[in-house]
Amino acid sequence: MDLTKRWFFPVCLFLLIFLSAFSQERPQEKVTVTAVEVPVRVLQKGQVVRDLIRENFEIYENGIKQEITGFEVISRKISSQEKTLTPRSQKRIFILIFNVFDYNDAVGEGIDYFFTNFFRPGDQILIVTENTMLNLGKGNNLSGVIQGLKEALKQYKVISTAQILKAYKDLDFEGDRLLASLRGLRGGALGSNWAQGILRFYQNYERIWKEYRRQFIAPDIGLYRSLVRRIKYLEGEKWALCFQQREMFPQLRNQGPLDYEIRQAIDTPSDDQMVTTLQRTIRSKQMELNKLFNVSSFIPTEELKNIFMEANVSFHLILFKSARTMVNKDFELKEVSQDHEDCFRQISLSTGGKTTFSNRIAGAVQEASESEDYHYLLVYSPKGEPSDEERDIEVKVKKEGVNVLYLKKIPGVSEPPINIVGVKARRRSLSFSLINYKRVRIEGKLKGYANVKVTIFDENSKKIFEEEKTLSLVKKETHISLNISQMEPGSYFVIIQIIDRITNETDTYSSYIKL
Repeated sequence: MDLTKRWFFPVCLFLLIFLSAFSQERPQEKVTVTAVEVPVRVLQKGQVVRDLIRENFEIYENGIKQEITGFEVISRKISSQEKTLTPRSQKRIFILIFNVFDYNDAVGEGIDYFFTNFFRPGDQILIVTENTMLNLGKGNNLSGVIQGLKEALKQYKVISTAQILKAYKDLDFEGDRLLASLRGLRGGALGSNWAQGILRFYQNYERIWKEYRRQFIAPDIGLYRSLVRRIKYLEGEKWALCFQQREMFPQLRNQGPLDYEIRQAIDTPSDDQMVTTLQRTIRSKQMELNKLFNVSSFIPTEELKNIFMEANVSFHLILFKSARTMVNKDFELKEVSQDHEDCFRQISLSTGGKTTFSNRIAGAVQEASESEDYHYLLVYSPKGEPSDEERDIEVKVKKEGVNVLYLKKIPGVSEPPINIVGVKARRRSLSFSLINYKRVRIEGKLKGYANVKVTIFDENSKKIFEEEKTLSLVKKETHISLNISQMEPGSYFVIIQIIDRITNETDTYSSYIKL
C-alpha cells in the first residue's frame, strides 16, 4: 500500500469485543422494520412514575395517532439477575467510555470491580475513549482481558497526552519571555512591539486550548452515531458506564506576575493613537478567549442525548477529579468542563441512568450497577412499507404534572456502516478486510472509496510504521495485506482507521500484536 501525503481522517475510537467468543461479528446487511419500539420514561418531581398501564399512553407518528400493539414495563439493573418484569432476552451489551486525562489506580480499581462483579460470559463489551482508538484484541482469559484494557489505557494516555503536555511547557516558556519583555518597558514610552508579543501569546494560548478542547472535551458525534448504528439492532439490554474525569486546563493566574504586567500595559493611558488602538485590540482578544472557555456553545447536547436514546442505552455517569497539579507563578489549573458534564448528566437523566460524583470509582460503579432503570416500552406497527424517512413521534401520558422522556425523532431504515473485520498479524504481514461500505454506480460499475490509515507503535509508544491511502472498492468485500517484514520480532500496538468517502462513516480498530 503506497503512502499519500494528505490525510484528513477524523480520528475516532470505538471497539466491539465479544468477550465470550473473542470474535469479530459481521453486522447484518439489511434491516427490515416491521414494528417500532419507543422506550418511555415518566418522571414526576424527579421521581419515577410507576404502575402506569397501556391505557395511560397515546402515541402519534407524524401527527397521526397509532395503535399501541405491544406494551411492557421494564425494570432493569446491571446487578440484578431478574432483568425485567416481563421475559426478555438476557443478552447484555456494555459501552465503557473513558474520558480520562490522568489514568490512575482508582480507574483500574473501577475496571476490576466491573469485570469481577458484573461481567458474565456472553456479555458484549464496547469500549470508547477520547478521540482515538483502543482495542483489547482476543486475550486468553478474563484476567488477561482486564489487564489488557488497563495496559491499553495507560499506553494510549502516554501517546495522547504527550502533545498537550509539550504545549503546556511551550505556553509557560512563551509566558516567561513575554513577562521579561513587559518588565523591560517599565518607565519607558509604549511602542508597538510589546503589543505584538501579547497578541502572539494569546494566539498561542488559543491554539493550545482549542487542541485540548478537541482532544479531551468535544464529543465526537460521528463516533457515537456510528457506534449506535452498530448496536441498535442487536438484541439485549444496553448499558453505558461513562468514566468522566473533570477536565483541568492552565488558565492565566489572576494578579499573577504576567497578568499584572499585561494589565499595566493595556491600562496605561497614552496619547499615541496607535498604542490606544493596540490596547483595544488586546482587550478584544481577551474577551474572545474568555468566550472560547464557554464549552456549551460547541457541545451538541440534544443530538448526543438522542443518539443514546435511539439505541435505548441506560447511561450511567461517574464523575471524578483529576489528580494533576501545577506549580506556576503565572498559571493555575482550573476545571473547564462544567458544561461538558451537564451534557452527560442530561443523557443520564433521559436514559434512566445515574450520575455519581466520587473519586472512589469502584464504589461509584457499584452504585450505578444497583440503580434501577424503570421505563415503559410502547410498540406500534407503522402502516406501509419500511421507509428511510425520519419519523416524528409524540407520546402523551394521561397523568398531570409528569415529565415524559422519549426519542422524538426516530431515524428510518438504514444499512450497517463500514466495518474492519478479520484482522490478523503474522511475522511478515498485517491483514484485514473491509465490509459494509457504500458502492455507487460510476461509469457503469459499482464502486466505493475508503481512506485507510495504519499506524504501529513500539513498546515505548514510539511510532515506527505509518501508511495511508485512498482505495477504490469494487468488490463487496475488500481484503488488504501490508508487508511489515522490516519490523523486528516483538510486541506492538496497531491502529487501523478507515472512513467511507461516500457516506463519511468511520471505523477504527486497535490492538496489541505480537510478531
